[in-house]
Amino acid sequence: MAFDIETLITAVQKSRSNFLAHLKGLRDDQWEWKPYPECKSIRETLAHLIADDRASVVMLETGEFPDFGGMLEREAATTKLLDLLAESHENLCAFLRGRFADTPLDSVVKFFGGPTPLGLAIMGITSEDYYHAGQVAFIRMATDPEWNYYKEIYGGE
Repeated sequence: MAFDIETLITAVQKSRSNFLAHLKGLRDDQWEWKPYPECKSIRETLAHLIADDRASVVMLETGEFPDFGGMLEREAATTKLLDLLAESHENLCAFLRGRFADTPLDSVVKFFGGPTPLGLAIMGITSEDYYHAGQVAFIRMATDPEWNYYKEIYGGE
């Protein structure tokens, strides 16, 4: 199997699945908890990922860094955020597939303000999911010491 755009889209989908696995069984009180004010809550993290999905499309489509302000209504209900997150991710993957289906992965695109090979730009998208999965895991462990990260995320003991 060739390493191509479909391989990278699969990686983008897997990174989001990994992030979502961290939300399974989340208690109501964990959605807003922050270890200190400068951190994002889990609710804010979901809103941030929606904005990231949308911003990635804008950057890869126009080469311009988008204005993140107002990209998402922060007061959305949790179920609405999850729906918006699924929608923004589907739109991102569809955009990548449609726009770059036959584009060599070493083609240079403008992403986050600078020239970047397409393959690295797409891999950068996955880093957001993994980074924020770590934030959610921290909140879960800090608010529920009995939560078993390895068992819940990887099925281990």
